[in-house]
Amino acid sequence: MLSFSLLDAQALSPGLNQVSQWQQWAEQGLWPDAALLPPTPLLPMMMARRLSAGARLAVQLGLEMLGRHEIDNAIFVSRHGELARSLTLLQGLAAANPLSPTDFSMSVHNTAAGLCSIQGKAALPMSSLAAGEGGLMAGLTEAVANLQAGYRRVLLVLFEGEIPAFHHPWIPATPPYGIALVLGDEEQGERWHCEGARIHGHAPALAQPLAFWRAHLLQQTTCLLGDGRQEWAWRRG
Repeated sequence: MLSFSLLDAQALSPGLNQVSQWQQWAEQGLWPDAALLPPTPLLPMMMARRLSAGARLAVQLGLEMLGRHEIDNAIFVSRHGELARSLTLLQGLAAANPLSPTDFSMSVHNTAAGLCSIQGKAALPMSSLAAGEGGLMAGLTEAVANLQAGYRRVLLVLFEGEIPAFHHPWIPATPPYGIALVLGDEEQGERWHCEGARIHGHAPALAQPLAFWRAHLLQQTTCLLGDGRQEWAWRRG
């Protein structure tokens, strides 16, 4: 059975960088209108400018958690990764234009994990996952496996960037966001257990990371994580 202790958690999104702001989002389900990205003081200015919105938030959160905890392992999860940058590259190729070396080097899925490791001088195992709508479940499964393998603190960073307008007919657009969770296997902290899965053919109302974050903020005892095919029930306590 999958289980873990949530030892620390933090999230960032345009207009949502304080706990009180996130609490209002959790209660009302409304995103701020036309808000600016939160400050990312741990990132050098030149690095921040080069990063996409989602990666920028992910690296900032990763560096904050690395500064607060002795992290043994880190997992970065994103369904779409550098989608906007990749689209720009493909459009450039289609138009026979020269490609930007910066866009090319920063278009890989592990951009956020690599730059967090470099900027944080963190020589520890890191991985980047892409599991469609099941990203959080995939990340939790790997994190719990790493805890069972002997790691004491696992950092799980979940993030998404801006969805290009080209993809809006197929992919629901949400503002960029990043969520960082520090997991352990001891009894202290907020304890969560996975109680099992069932077939579930409906699209979830919220992406898995946002659904879990909302349940955490509202102190809900249960949280359902769906991916359009299955639904996993998690219980707090």
